[in-house]
Amino acid sequence: MAAPIPTVSVEPSGVAFPVAHGENVFAAALRAGLRWPTVCFGQARCTACAAELVDGRGNVQPPTELELTALGQLGSRHGRGRRDVRDVRLACQLRVTGNVVLRKPGVKHGTADLT
Repeated sequence: MAAPIPTVSVEPSGVAFPVAHGENVFAAALRAGLRWPTVCFGQARCTACAAELVDGRGNVQPPTELELTALGQLGSRHGRGRRDVRDVRLACQLRVTGNVVLRKPGVKHGTADLT
């Protein structure tokens, strides 16, 4: 029996989409025809794809060192340390194992945007 496909729900837009095994959230959103704010298109450099993890903390894989470095830079730019960004994840790096809810303004139907 195959494991159920996880779903990511995004607030405040209310969009939801499936995420295939091993796929990151950003790639799954694009595949689903969604616009997800980005500048670097999945390189973990711009942090524009950062989203707040609202629900499903137990259904996400731990951040990689690449993601932790980018999140540390994001925290520095906003006067926060790593501890304060623990509920913030980069969609381009985030892999889920079950249903999650993210808060990310700007996610909507359409194509990726350079904002």
